[in-house]
Amino acid sequence: MSPPRRARSEIKYEENSDSDEIPYAPEPVPKKTRKVNPDAKKPGRKPKAVYLASETQVAVEAVLKASSLCQSVFKALVTEETVTKKDKSPVTVADFGAQAIVNALLSRSFPDDPIVGEEDSKDLHADHVLRDRVLALVNGVHDQAMTADEMTKFIDLGNYAGGPQGRFWTLDPIDGTKGFLRGEQFAVCLALVVDGKVELGVVGCPNLPVDMEKPDGERGCLFIATRGNGAVTRSFSSDVTTKIKTVKVKTAEETVFCESVEAGHSSQSEAAQIAQLLKITGESVRMDSQCKYGIVARGDAGIYLRLPVSDTYEEKIWDHAGGMLIVEEAGGVVTDIDGKPLDFSVGRTLKNNKGVVAAGKAIHAEVLDAVRVVLKREVPVETNDAQ
Repeated sequence: MSPPRRARSEIKYEENSDSDEIPYAPEPVPKKTRKVNPDAKKPGRKPKAVYLASETQVAVEAVLKASSLCQSVFKALVTEETVTKKDKSPVTVADFGAQAIVNALLSRSFPDDPIVGEEDSKDLHADHVLRDRVLALVNGVHDQAMTADEMTKFIDLGNYAGGPQGRFWTLDPIDGTKGFLRGEQFAVCLALVVDGKVELGVVGCPNLPVDMEKPDGERGCLFIATRGNGAVTRSFSSDVTTKIKTVKVKTAEETVFCESVEAGHSSQSEAAQIAQLLKITGESVRMDSQCKYGIVARGDAGIYLRLPVSDTYEEKIWDHAGGMLIVEEAGGVVTDIDGKPLDFSVGRTLKNNKGVVAAGKAIHAEVLDAVRVVLKREVPVETNDAQ
């Protein structure tokens, strides 16, 4: 029988030993198997939750369904005579229907969230023919049939006053009514505001070409952004998203404006002076609605200006909330004409701001300087310019 092995501490080594033998060789310690999680950035960690994932999913569904309703209204009710006579009844039908659809989906998923909407139902209570027409269209695209009373209640959920605390949604059921009537650009715009800051924006543009270089190609674009996560676009026909970035230029003269079709929405004469000052010679991209924000966000144009046409007019928050966030998350900067960030914490309007200047980060300061010169705006002593 072999003698018992001595502890390593008991072994004595001879300094002049010629032997290559190691008197004690401990068995190797087996390596621990590391758990690998292929869905996480670091082994063993759970995947990071996507910010506002459920809100984004519901918002996208709501905007797509509202857009579908608007397209149905256009095909059924808009005629050449309608446009010639400036009959806005199709817009009225689509406005009410789209707001009912979006508010119904929001209230079903987020019953505690208030909504700042553009419409209320008082006209429908006074006109039952109009009410029934809207109801038929709503039930044509909504997955749960609703009564007339339910529909008007959903519409009136949009009467929230807004404010600096808590979360609320803001909706423009049809942004760009004249564009809608012409069969051109309009948008369904939805945004989530939390403690006065826009955190989620979804803008649906049913008539916008997926590729501006192919104007006769596929139409229907969604623009989506959540704060801190970038901006993406996708077509109406596919849920595959693509990251978007504002145009990469070093000076404003390398790009073009995106402007309103309607002169009453922004001062086009002053915009022309600004373009001249910036040495911009390219033809402006003209279209209605928050589609302009989408065009700037994906780099089809470099600058969007909304210059004041009145000293007393206050921009509505639903006209800018979603589009502003989409441009910012695509790498752009959006301020008012004094360089102040747009303030969504003071109610249903942007009463603390005048106008809008949206541009790529590299050229925003240059554009803002030109705006100040043309509009004779003094540079504030304490400026909040976004650089």
